[in-house]
Amino acid sequence: MRLMTLVFTIFSLSLLGQQMPQFRQIPMNYSVYNPSGMAMNKQSNISLLARWQMLGFGNEPRTIACIGQTMIKKKVKTIFNPGSRIQREYEPLQKKKNIVLQHFVGGQVISDNYGAFKYLDVSGSYAANIPINKTWKLSAGLRMGLRNNVFSPSQASVLNLNDPQLPYGGGDATYDAYLANGLRALSLSSGFGLTLFSKKVIFSGAIHHGGIPNGLVQQTSFFDQQYHWNALVGYTFKIANGLDLQPIIVAKQMNHGPVSLEATLMTTINYIFWAGINYQYNASAGLMAGMEVSDNLKIGYAFDFSTNRINRFSNGGHEIYLSYGF
Repeated sequence: MRLMTLVFTIFSLSLLGQQMPQFRQIPMNYSVYNPSGMAMNKQSNISLLARWQMLGFGNEPRTIACIGQTMIKKKVKTIFNPGSRIQREYEPLQKKKNIVLQHFVGGQVISDNYGAFKYLDVSGSYAANIPINKTWKLSAGLRMGLRNNVFSPSQASVLNLNDPQLPYGGGDATYDAYLANGLRALSLSSGFGLTLFSKKVIFSGAIHHGGIPNGLVQQTSFFDQQYHWNALVGYTFKIANGLDLQPIIVAKQMNHGPVSLEATLMTTINYIFWAGINYQYNASAGLMAGMEVSDNLKIGYAFDFSTNRINRFSNGGHEIYLSYGF
């Protein structure tokens, strides 16, 4: 009975605290949590993040995200002088501009499953990079898309209130409300973020919403999406030539939920290999490692285990990362 109670508690916390995807290898792709993070990587790329959490319970949280981005580049105009004996390209001098914006576009597809609940979110992103001076840059990003939420009764175990040995016969107000208000709902999803960064320092903050805010329209389903905010700060220490050490702290919170604090310490060797440790306060700890297989391909892996009493029932979690640049 204690085990059953613990399982229901875990998935209840998932409903309250995991409407945003949970990933470990965020330093490899900041745009997962903040659309303005696209401006930190000028290379066009497509990345895949897949994570399995708290293995061992059955119907554990499983998340797959596919993210892509590219920078919009201006074509350089060339002028040819037909009267010249030697035809060569001539690039005219451009007027000096105080502020030169860089524009990025991208998108992401996220599939998140946790217990009897799942959603598919498809969105597009835009970010603008604004140079402040030779050292600092500020980027702003916006994300808009559609989210399809689904509730699967076949994966929900509800006890009979009168006799737990008998099949469920009604009476649980929350479960009955889900069935009465529909098993799926399609809504808008959105996000906005800012990032201030240099070659060594990064400050980032974003806010997301997985549906249409209740203050704008009447709630039409039982899927009550909430606001989420996240903040990130990181610094890169140059230990030696080709050896960097980067500590990162991330804070996240869903409206009406507790604050989640995470710390990551990652080292990069020869700009090819990376490895690190990750700790989420009162939740889990883990290791990560990866490498650049070629100029275009990156791979990474992360493993974590619970640091609270859930550890007695869980086999930990796994995450893989793939990225191809072009």
